[in-house]
Amino acid sequence: MPLRSSPYGYWSSPTRFVLAVLGLVIGLGNLWRLPGLVANHGGSAFLLIYLLSLFGLAAPLLINEWLLGRWMRSNIVWGLRHLSQVGNIGRGWQVFGWTALIAAGLVLSYYAVIAGWTLAYAIRAGAGVFAQADAGAIRDQFLALAGDPERSLAWHTIFMVFVTIIVAHGPRVGLERAVSLLVPTAIVLVVGLFLLAGSTGYLQTAAGQLLGFRPADLGVTGVLSAISQSFYTLSLGVGAMLAYGVFLPSNAPIVRSAFVVLIGDTVFMLVGGMAIYAVVLASGEVPRSGVPLLFQQVPQAFGALGALPALAVFVLLALLTLTSAIGLLEPIVVRCMERFGISRVFAATASGILIWMIGLTTVLSFNVLAEVSPGGRTIAEWLLDLTGRVLFPLTTLGLCIYVSRMLPKALVAELWGVEPTDRRYRVWHWMMRYPARIGIIIVLIDALGIGQRLVALWTHP
Repeated sequence: MPLRSSPYGYWSSPTRFVLAVLGLVIGLGNLWRLPGLVANHGGSAFLLIYLLSLFGLAAPLLINEWLLGRWMRSNIVWGLRHLSQVGNIGRGWQVFGWTALIAAGLVLSYYAVIAGWTLAYAIRAGAGVFAQADAGAIRDQFLALAGDPERSLAWHTIFMVFVTIIVAHGPRVGLERAVSLLVPTAIVLVVGLFLLAGSTGYLQTAAGQLLGFRPADLGVTGVLSAISQSFYTLSLGVGAMLAYGVFLPSNAPIVRSAFVVLIGDTVFMLVGGMAIYAVVLASGEVPRSGVPLLFQQVPQAFGALGALPALAVFVLLALLTLTSAIGLLEPIVVRCMERFGISRVFAATASGILIWMIGLTTVLSFNVLAEVSPGGRTIAEWLLDLTGRVLFPLTTLGLCIYVSRMLPKALVAELWGVEPTDRRYRVWHWMMRYPARIGIIIVLIDALGIGQRLVALWTHP
C-alpha cells in the first residue's frame, strides 16, 4: 500500500526538514545541561558513551516517530487509533498520543517562562546593563526579575505571542520560513561566540574540560546520565518529531537526515559549550549549569567583554528557545484543528492561550507561590519531574513497544514504504526490538531514581 498524501503539504526540501529538526533539538539543554554533564563526568569518556547511545539507541526511536507521522498524516491520537485498527490491535495504545500531547503542553508552559527571561536579558545586554556588573549585582537582577510576577508574566506573554504567530501561519509559511532564518542565524552566532572565546586565552582549557579523556570520573552515574541525555536531547516523547513527520514526502532520505541531525546537534553542543565555558573561565568563575550558568555567570562573563557579545549570546539563547517552542506547539495545534474542525489560526491561538495560562503556575512558583512546595518541591519543579521523569520516557517506551512488538511486521514495513525483506528496515526493526527498547527502559529506571538507589545499595559498605 503506498503512503498516503499529506493534507498539510510537505517540506520544500530535505534541507529545510533537517533545519526544522535541528531547531527543535538544539535547545537550552545543549548549552546549560549537556556541557556540564560532559565536563563533570569524564569529558570525552562521557561523550563516547553519549554518542554510542545517541546513534545506537536513540536514533532508531527518532526514525520511529518520523515514520509514524509520515504514515498517519494526522494528529498523534487519531493516527495511533487508525494505525491500531489497521494492525488489528487494541485502541488503548492511543493513550500514548495523549501522554505525548500533555508532555508537549507542560514542557512548553514552563519553557516559555525561561524563554521570556532570555528575551528580557537580551534587551538588558544590548543596553549594556551587564557591563562591569559584579556577580552579586547580576544575581540580584535575576532574583528581581523572577521574583516580580508582572515582569515575568509580560515576557512570558511576549514569547508565547511570537510562538503562536509563527505556528498559526502553517508549516510552509510559518514554521519552515522561521527555521530557515532562525537556525542559520543561531549557527552564525555560535560560531562568532566561539571565535570570540578564542581571544580570551581559555578556549584550550575549556576544550580540555569537555574533550579530555577522564574515564575515572565517569562512574555508573555518568553512564546513566549519558544514556538518558541521548534520549532527552532528541525531543522524543512529546509528539513534535511525529508532527514533523506528517510533512515528510514519501521519498524523504530518513536515515541520512537522522545522521545529519545527530552530527549537527553534537557539533553545536561542543562549539557552544566550549565558547561559553571559555568565557566563563576567563571571568574567574567555575562554570555551573542550569539557571545559575545562563542567568548569572553568562551575563557577568560576556557583559565584561562588552554589550555586543552579551547581546549575541542572549539573542542566541532566545532563538534556540523559539525554534524549540514552535515544534512543541505544532502537535497540539494539529490535534485541535482535526478534533474540533477549526482553522489553524484559531487552533494556534486557543492552544497558545491555554499553554500561557498553564505557564502562570511556573511564573508564580518563583514568587507568589514560592512557599507552596508539596513534598519539598515547587510547582515548577513538579512539572519538570512529571515531564522529564515520567511522560518523556514512558511515551517513548510505549511507542517503541507499539511498533516493534505489537504491530504486524508487514505493516511496520509499510511505514518505511518497503518490503519486509529490505535490509535497512530489518536492521532498524531489530534495533527497535532490543537495543533501543533496553535503552529507554534504562532511561525510565534512571529518571525514577531507581538506578541511583541500586548504585547506592551496591556500593554501600
